Amino acid sequence: MQGIPPNFPPDLTARITHAVRRYPDLQPLFHDLARHVTAPTPTSAPANSKKRKLEDGVHASSTPTNGATSPAGINAPTIVYECKDVSFQVPARKKLKLQLVADASDKRRQEVRLQNQQTHAIDYTLPADQIDQVFCLPVPEKQQRQWNFVLFPKPGAITDNGTPCEQMVFTMGEVAATGATSAGQGITEQDTFITVTERELNSLLQPQGKHVVIPDAAEFVSSIPQPHRKGEKAYHVKAHRGSKDGYLFLLPTGILSGFRKPLAFFPFAAIDAISYTAVLQRTFNLVISAREDRSATAGAAVEEEDIETKDVEFSMIDQADFAGIDGYIKRHGLNDASMAAERRAKAYNINKIKRDGEVSGRGSGEANGGAEGEGEDGDGLTELQRAERQVQDAEDEEEEDYVESGGESDGEGEEDSDGEEAGEVDEDEDGVEDDEDEDEV
Repeated sequence: MQGIPPNFPPDLTARITHAVRRYPDLQPLFHDLARHVTAPTPTSAPANSKKRKLEDGVHASSTPTNGATSPAGINAPTIVYECKDVSFQVPARKKLKLQLVADASDKRRQEVRLQNQQTHAIDYTLPADQIDQVFCLPVPEKQQRQWNFVLFPKPGAITDNGTPCEQMVFTMGEVAATGATSAGQGITEQDTFITVTERELNSLLQPQGKHVVIPDAAEFVSSIPQPHRKGEKAYHVKAHRGSKDGYLFLLPTGILSGFRKPLAFFPFAAIDAISYTAVLQRTFNLVISAREDRSATAGAAVEEEDIETKDVEFSMIDQADFAGIDGYIKRHGLNDASMAAERRAKAYNINKIKRDGEVSGRGSGEANGGAEGEGEDGDGLTELQRAERQVQDAEDEEEEDYVESGGESDGEGEEDSDGEEAGEVDEDEDGVEDDEDEDEV
């Protein structure tokens, strides 16, 4: 057939020729298609090149940022929970649609999805079996009551496409859950975005034996009143990590640092010890020595060479919260490095060490790490009191050195407890001082 480009494959040319012979009316259509395919690509950009680039960027974003495809390994996904216009801070600062989906053939296979509301593309995914911790924490210093949901993936967690899973932080108001949909337990008039989301996340985590962790007043409550919402309890303390300001939450399972990226969570089992530094009149610093898993595969057996201990310092903590922080640390034995093995054993439910007995060949002294309520040195002082005493001792030594030096130069000093003047020099064994005195006379 005339009009078919010579570079068309022979089999395609034969099929087109056969179709035109059977349906002659299709011949103009094939001619137009041939001209369109072989038309040269314009070298100059169109007038609306900026708009074209933006459109191309939108199409490119149809692939999720963390590498997950739209199905993300789940066949025939069923949306269990969906909420629109959710404000995210991590992994991206923008509004996305939050979805909890499950596999239609296997309800145990579930995941968290973040969907772009304009393109409907899945930007991020986090499989349920790759989630390590989930928290629901009040947002500090806000006039209206808001809560942050924080999701931590397991160390080395990856999506079904093999890309690393990312932390997630999103904020929800304590208002009626208007616009949210739930295919499970449903939403009542009394429900808020907080209660519904917490319930749905608990259902998501239940097959993994986990749940959403919330602050507990029995663990820690700040003694500093909240200026924005007076009369309400504050479960956080202000702290700086390097040059970044943030908050510390002392929770039933560990200590969380947020809400700036990267967030950090220190479970009890990972903490070797906690100490105080830079103790001043109004502030002090907190140093957490914690073990970090550097293994690349989540859920794999952790070898000792994959463990690295790092010291993380949080500064400018208000002295008003020291008593509560110190009580929390001692209650969980975090100030005693010798009890780190016991905390790790409790986390894995093995070799539990009793406080009042001897287990696995270890004496009660080693297991307890000292008397209850006492410091590591057994002097009954807190870490802060011990640090203050050391600073005071150092200052006293400097003052003593200064007085003694002045006595030698001036030849006089204050009378000490033995009735001798501080500036007097005792007689030396070889009588050198006596000879000098006689020469002066």
